[in-house]
Formats: sequence, C-alpha cells, structure tokens
Amino acid sequence: MKPEITTLRKFRDMIAYMNLPVFSYIDNDDFAIIKIHEMGLKMPYITPTFRPDFYTLIIVSEGKGTFMAGDHVFELGPQHVFMKYPDSYLSSGWTESPVGYNISFTEEFLTKYFPDGLDEIPVKDITNAFNYGLSDDDYKPFDDICAEIYNEAISSSNNRYEMIANLLIHFLLLVQQHQNKIKLEIQNEKNALILASFFKNVDQNFNMLLSGESAIVLRTKEHSKLLNVNETFLSKVISKTSGRTINQWINDRLIDEISYLLKNTHRPIPEIAQMFAFTDLGYFYTFFKRNTKATPSSVRNDFNALDSDRTHVYRGEVVKIRTNW
Repeated sequence: MKPEITTLRKFRDMIAYMNLPVFSYIDNDDFAIIKIHEMGLKMPYITPTFRPDFYTLIIVSEGKGTFMAGDHVFELGPQHVFMKYPDSYLSSGWTESPVGYNISFTEEFLTKYFPDGLDEIPVKDITNAFNYGLSDDDYKPFDDICAEIYNEAISSSNNRYEMIANLLIHFLLLVQQHQNKIKLEIQNEKNALILASFFKNVDQNFNMLLSGESAIVLRTKEHSKLLNVNETFLSKVISKTSGRTINQWINDRLIDEISYLLKNTHRPIPEIAQMFAFTDLGYFYTFFKRNTKATPSSVRNDFNALDSDRTHVYRGEVVKIRTNW
C-alpha cells in the first residue's frame, strides 16, 4: 500500500484528518505543542503523507518510530531529537508507543514574538531534517525546555507566546550545539542571509511546481533576479558558504522530490517528469540516471519489491508497511 499523500499544510488540519484529538489550547496554526503519548495512538501506527508549511520538532523519551522527510529515512528511539524544515514531504510510523513531545511552529510565529530569533534557526542540509540520539545529560535540557513550553501553552498567561518563543530559541540553540560537527561555516551575516533566502526561494519554487502553479525550475539566473544580486556573486556566495553549487542544491532537490513520488505514488513517470518541467521525457530519464545511477522505473520497481508482512494501524485499519520504515 502506498502512503496516502494529502494536500493539507496546517497542523490542526492534519491532526483532525487523522481522527486524533485537537486539544483546546491549540488555538492557532502558527504554533502547537502536544504530548505524543496523550494522542491515543494504537501501535503500530502510520500517518498519511503531508507537506507541512511549518517546522516540526519531535522529542522522544521512550518508544520507537521511523520518519520520512522527503526521500530520507530517520530512525527515532529513546532520547532522540528530530527537527524537520517546512515544505518537504513528511510521514511517520511508530512501532513502539512513543513518550515525548511534538512541536510545530512557523517563521511567522517567531517573527511576531521574537523577531531576532530567525537568526538562530539551524542551517539546513539536503535532507531538510536532523535527527540526534543523545546521552542522558544532553537529552535532559531538551526535555526540560519542552515541559516549560507545554506549561506555557496550556496556561492563560497574556504573554505566553512571548515566553514560548524565547524557549524555542533556547531549544534551537541547543540543536545548533549538536549540529556543530556537521554544520556549514557561514562567513558573515550578509552571506548567511543570502543563503537562507536562496533556500526559501528554492522551497517556494518546488511547492509551486507540485501544486501546478509553476512549470519552471528556477536556476541561477532566476534566483539572482529574485535576490537582486549578480549571478556570479550569488554563485560564489552559495558555493563558499555551503560547499555546494547552486545546481547541485537544485539537482539534489529534484532527485529527492522525484524519487519520493516514484516510490510512494502510482503517478505515471511522464506525469512526474512534467510536474518538474521536463518537457523532453528522454532528457528526464538521462538526468535521473546520471544523478542516481538508476532508471526511474528501476527505482520504483525495486522499492515496490520491498513489501513485507509487517503491519501498522492506519486510520483505524491494519495495513501492510514496507520493511525500510
């Protein structure tokens, strides 16, 4: 069975769609926190596939599960901290009852309640997600902050969102500390802003391709116009600050999005090619094979061959789930 891909983008809509409780204290779409163990999940459990417009933080004290962010798989277990950026596919499966927190927040939330906090969001990489397994001592501060955020969320304090935004920044600073081993070196504030804006524009371009609002994959020329900088300058900034060229970022994103749809939908390959502005099907096959060493058909067929007898509860029904979940 292929995971169901929805068009839902907002946290409350997703929770309601899965027939899970939407608690009364979750009163807007820009921020939410829930205790996962209070959601009434029946093990094993699998979610539909969403493409959230918000950041996702998962903090697991107990339990075991697997999250897919785009075409990348992350195994979560006790004392794991998982963070996913907006605008990429997300689905998850739990095999052991989770205990922990699920937090969602948008850039608009931080902009409103802690404008300077946007500078503290950790640098993303090609996976659009991070997953850290921590020691007892390293995990405890995350758990403590989540408890404080939760207590503020359910309170009636007039300034609860200001307090939550401050606590979120503290959380993100802790993530950055653990990201230091792999994070990219940012040369200065101007370059950091350009890099962040470039990523944001790439996300928007792919969202528009998937929704049918655009039929053009933006490349260096278009991105330089959007950012109002010279093409050569933009290329140097992206390459110097990230260690990857603009085309590498875009091509890897194309492969990630295409691979996900090949594996998790029944959409015809020509339709997928057209979604991502490939007007020449032959060139689509050449592009995909050059970047993956495999054909689109073989990627789809190999993935489909991994069906197993493992099951999950999906919206109240028991269904088979793949071995690599």
